[in-house]
Amino acid sequence: MSGSRIKAENLSNEIKKFLNETKTWTEESLKRAIDATAKETVSKIRGKAPVKTGKYAGGWTSKAENRKRKSYARIAYQRKSPQLTHLLQNGHGGPMPAPAHPHIPSDDETEKLFEKNMEREMRKG
Repeated sequence: MSGSRIKAENLSNEIKKFLNETKTWTEESLKRAIDATAKETVSKIRGKAPVKTGKYAGGWTSKAENRKRKSYARIAYQRKSPQLTHLLQNGHGGPMPAPAHPHIPSDDETEKLFEKNMEREMRKG
């Protein structure tokens, strides 16, 4: 709909075309916001992760998650030492107790980051 006149018989097709373009643009914006959020989350975790040798902090990454309903998702995960994540985040008791080292952002923090990224992407359009 480029500002030119549309005949009544073509109105339905033009509306469908506009809605499809809007849907495509929204899906692309959503995907970029998800990617940016995953990248920033991994960066935050790496920055706050406890460092002994550097392997644990360097092991954080993100990947696209397979979804059955064509939805797009990314997951941040620890690929090198996943067994340490819970122990470092929460600490543990036992014969040699260790204190907690909170370094993984909460769901609320990640949600706010995603909202910020999505708003930025929507303003671009």
